Amino acid sequence: MSPHLVLGLFFLITFVCAFLFLFLFFAPQRARTKDRPEISETIAGLSAANAQSFDMLFGDRDYRALRSRKELKAIAKKFRRDHRRIALLWLGELQRDVLVVWEFRRFLVRNGLPVTFREEAIIGAGACFALAYLNVLQTTVFLCGPFVFSGAVRSAKLPVERLSGQGADLLSHAPDAMRAQLQSEWTRHVLAWNVG
Repeated sequence: MSPHLVLGLFFLITFVCAFLFLFLFFAPQRARTKDRPEISETIAGLSAANAQSFDMLFGDRDYRALRSRKELKAIAKKFRRDHRRIALLWLGELQRDVLVVWEFRRFLVRNGLPVTFREEAIIGAGACFALAYLNVLQTTVFLCGPFVFSGAVRSAKLPVERLSGQGADLLSHAPDAMRAQLQSEWTRHVLAWNVG
């Protein structure tokens, strides 16, 4: 492959991921209807999508303060390296969360929850887009560090949160008795993962 073709493919993939992120970020959430109650719980098994304290993890104020003093440049370098590892681990956990939401979706269908093709396509496309966006972010953080695009890193959980909301929203189709049973079985299913 020629270098121009590789560079063109890279820019095309980057553009598509940026477009998809903007679409996921600015697309309005569906309004809840009165016959479909709001599911306030998140999907059990998600770890990184519910994380807080992003300024502490991805803020660059401490790094800039360390880097500004000549005698602390070595510490600033280690600080940057450590935060890059943390950001990469966090992005990896977000990817795992996307897979958990997909597994939750499969679990609901396996247990008899009726699903339309449109809902299936929305979840599938959202999962693919979220994974593609997270992969681009991981590559960017690996190459450039966690502070160059800290806003993008902080917003990486938005597609995962949206996907999680869509996955949990599917549970609202179930009658109350079935919903409680499915939630209980899903929790046991997730606990079995953690034991194994």
